Amino acid sequence: MQRLQAYQYELMPDGEQERTMRRFAGACRFVYNKALAMQKENHEAGNKFIGYVAMAKQLTGWRTGPDTPWLKDA
Repeated sequence: MQRLQAYQYELMPDGEQERTMRRFAGACRFVYNKALAMQKENHEAGNKFIGYVAMAKQLTGWRTGPDTPWLKDA
């Protein structure tokens, strides 16, 4: 007989850790939405899907760009 067991943990970050986690989540959300908008624009223009490598190069550009220097911290 197989017995399944689960564990439950609760994160209890202090103030600085919580700010860091929120900052990271915000950066992920920003990058996802920006990439999704690029894919939609590309699709509406009738072009092919933007692959992983090309999108990773875009991310590098966003990270080092003057408009989004806060992405480098995340």
